[in-house]
Amino acid sequence: MRKIHFTVDVNCYIPDIHAPEDALQDFEELYADNGCILLPDSYTEDGVPTRLVINCHGAGGTVSTDDSQIEGQVITRYLLANGYAVMDVNGLPDAYAEKYGIDIRNNIGSPIAVRSYVKAYFYCMEHFNLKPDVFVHGGSMGGISGANLVLCGCIPVIAHSAYCPVLDTYNEIFLHPWSGGLPKTAMGKIYRFDKDENGGYIYDEDKLCGFNPAKRMQKGWYPVPVKFWQCADDPVVSWDITKSCIDSIRAVGGISYLRTFPTGGHEPQLYGAPIDNPCGNTLLDGCRLEITPAVEETFIWIRNFG
Repeated sequence: MRKIHFTVDVNCYIPDIHAPEDALQDFEELYADNGCILLPDSYTEDGVPTRLVINCHGAGGTVSTDDSQIEGQVITRYLLANGYAVMDVNGLPDAYAEKYGIDIRNNIGSPIAVRSYVKAYFYCMEHFNLKPDVFVHGGSMGGISGANLVLCGCIPVIAHSAYCPVLDTYNEIFLHPWSGGLPKTAMGKIYRFDKDENGGYIYDEDKLCGFNPAKRMQKGWYPVPVKFWQCADDPVVSWDITKSCIDSIRAVGGISYLRTFPTGGHEPQLYGAPIDNPCGNTLLDGCRLEITPAVEETFIWIRNFG
């Protein structure tokens, strides 16, 4: 495995759709965001290009100048062991987060995060020998980052997968935020929500301008095959909302699946004992990986498409 860190410049200003018609509604406010790409041992600078999986991290971690949440994940290591490259970006530049008082772990799948992923995709396509069509995966908050990346249509995505994905900005991030309300604060600041007389943010769907994937998914449309894994007793992300999104897509003929585990809380990838005979190579950097049902099924889902 080879690890490379990089930065991309991202415009962090969200257009002000409520500004006066004679005023400038959009600006360029550039900040450098951290990215990381992990290359398998089979990667070569020429010859057959390597397939890339964009793995969107959750709010429990970040991508920094020398570390990333995803590199310790079993699904990442399993993919690397089987010849896939894996990439992630923080989706929230350090300097921007510091300036506006936003917790660096909460990019909430905003336009800033999507722009960062798009910039990172083109950076990787320019600097590495990769196939242009990619897979998108994610976990928890990475579910909304991944869904908004897929829905933006700016990069060619083959299929989407996620563990316990956040999908609904109102019911999950605004009404039931994790980490003591940090993602709600991030949302209020990034989208410039108004405040009530008590200083609390007032939710405004209009200001999201389409960056609430549940709204679009529950209307039954999704541009690529999608599969989610989630535990029925998840205390952080609503299983009912995930099911509603998947059911709505399937009802109009879309390819969509929800794999439910009866218990396991917010960690579907940890449910169950390691399986006896995984279909892929489980040896990476001299270490044998233990593959649980969700990880094996995710790997099969990706390999089914390429």
